[in-house]
Amino acid sequence: MKNLKIAAIIIILALVGFFYIYIPNTIKVSSFKVSNAYELTATRLLADAQLLPKSMGANYDSSNHKITVNGISFMIQPALSNLVEIDIASKNIKTKSFITANGVTKQTTAINWFLEFKTTFNPIQRLNDYQEALAIKNAITEILNHMSAFLETPKYIYGYDINEVTLKDTILITTKFASKGLPSNTQIYAQADALTKYLKSFDKIAINNPMVTVLENPTNDYTIMVGISINGEIPQTENYRIKRMPVNGKMFVTDATGGTQSIQHGYAALKNFLLDSKRPSPAVPFELLLNDRRLVTDTAQWKTRIYYPVM
Repeated sequence: MKNLKIAAIIIILALVGFFYIYIPNTIKVSSFKVSNAYELTATRLLADAQLLPKSMGANYDSSNHKITVNGISFMIQPALSNLVEIDIASKNIKTKSFITANGVTKQTTAINWFLEFKTTFNPIQRLNDYQEALAIKNAITEILNHMSAFLETPKYIYGYDINEVTLKDTILITTKFASKGLPSNTQIYAQADALTKYLKSFDKIAINNPMVTVLENPTNDYTIMVGISINGEIPQTENYRIKRMPVNGKMFVTDATGGTQSIQHGYAALKNFLLDSKRPSPAVPFELLLNDRRLVTDTAQWKTRIYYPVM
């Protein structure tokens, strides 16, 4: 009997010792997710008080900026650059945690979430704290998966679907004209019709709709270039010039539906995406008129594809 008591005491002491060795005084929890997104895109998300909770894919209470996952609440604090404090409250634990974004490669970013808190010397409470820490880790891992998927969808961050495309060998016949204000559809299509007439005189055909580039000059007027892609080279003139798109050149591209305001927002989204990519642009952006605006009188139905050259 005495031996059994001794054995029991040894087992209890071993378990207590295990709790103090295996579960440290300061419990640290961390998780990360690598996302196919630029570091500045992730920073943009962390700094946006409206987008960030949407990215977390959880129940969000906008009145107190609190998200709840599996009974654990996460309260978002204002961001400091690419660092966001998230206050966590579970059954017994209340602690601060932090999210950061750090570039891994030029086009991938790790979203890191970390926290630490002190536990007690009570072995039972120590074990409970450890189990709650595991539950917190599972919850933040779930949230990070939602954030990564959100980050990898440019429309959620920039408001427009944005893709990168590679150019094929494309020949353009182009012309320029000056305008005191932004060009009208009448002006654009008059030039496009003249280009079409010219290329047909050489038995060539247009293989796409008109492209337009609008450049604002320092004198507050505009230079407008209209181009049409064609199925082969033709002679140039003083007014009609041949241009070739660079083979395997890269472009960021997005589609805008609507009138001038929607198109300008599309340009702004591409410019922000370009800035966040840190990639240089070797040429000016341009737009492809996907439908004929002479036939589509409702500007809300205009469809425009915007291209931004990148390297």
